[in-house]
Amino acid sequence: MEQELELLLSKPEADAATSVAPTCEPPAPMAEELVLEARRQITLRCGKSSITLYPNGKIALRGEYILSDAEGLNRIVGGQVELN
Repeated sequence: MEQELELLLSKPEADAATSVAPTCEPPAPMAEELVLEARRQITLRCGKSSITLYPNGKIALRGEYILSDAEGLNRIVGGQVELN
């Protein structure tokens, strides 16, 4: 099913931030992958919360309260892990 998207450029430069908004109601979710790509960064923001992905592999997760919940194993792996 095709859906039209409206692109809103906030700056005239080629690498400017871009907003993407559906021009109509989105279809029901499908059990497929959704891929978003950007050269500089991708930010998903809702109120005081955000997730930002950078091309160097860094992921910034920000919020007033962050919950990590798993029914099975919840693993944190890294070259170095700092708590508090």
